[in-house]
Amino acid sequence: MEKIKILILLALLLMGFSANAQNFHNPPFVRKGLMYISTGLSGGYMTFEPYQNIYVNGSFGYCMEDQIAVRTDLYVFIPDVNFKGQLNQNTGILVGGEFHLPFNRFDLSLLLQPGVSFVYLEEGVSTKKVQTEPVISGSIGTSYYLFNNFHVFASAMYLHGSYFMEQPDPYHLDEFRITAGIGVNVFVNHTPVFQRKRVKF
Repeated sequence: MEKIKILILLALLLMGFSANAQNFHNPPFVRKGLMYISTGLSGGYMTFEPYQNIYVNGSFGYCMEDQIAVRTDLYVFIPDVNFKGQLNQNTGILVGGEFHLPFNRFDLSLLLQPGVSFVYLEEGVSTKKVQTEPVISGSIGTSYYLFNNFHVFASAMYLHGSYFMEQPDPYHLDEFRITAGIGVNVFVNHTPVFQRKRVKF
């Protein structure tokens, strides 16, 4: 199943290359006014705990300037009940700024996002079932805009945080995450009022 997904993504990339080979010298596709929504799967490797996690990722971003955007990400945790000691809940919301380095229909982006994680460990000692813990993350990603309203992406992220239970040592949430998926995008009207054409009577 994973091989089929990879082959589909590669086929879409090749289609995009062939469709845009003649427009290689065009200006960057990513610019002010671009709004994008994407979804994908994330695999996480915890650096202080011997566990690997899986998430469903959804994100929304908007370019306020040609290279500067605001973006929010939701990571929905998918627990594996077969692994004793793994977190039962670790869903998180991140909001921050994104800096784009576009080239034609390619885009390389740097992202810094603080946020919160909703964490629970059944075996932990805590009076609360789910606790809200602050986290911060930094990531690097790449996207390719195959068509005017469709793109594919991949990113690598490091997240830092701690789950404070009622015991001496916290549960470290530090984790490397790799995410890949697809998205849709549109340009919205961002022309200043004084630059808009007036209707003549």
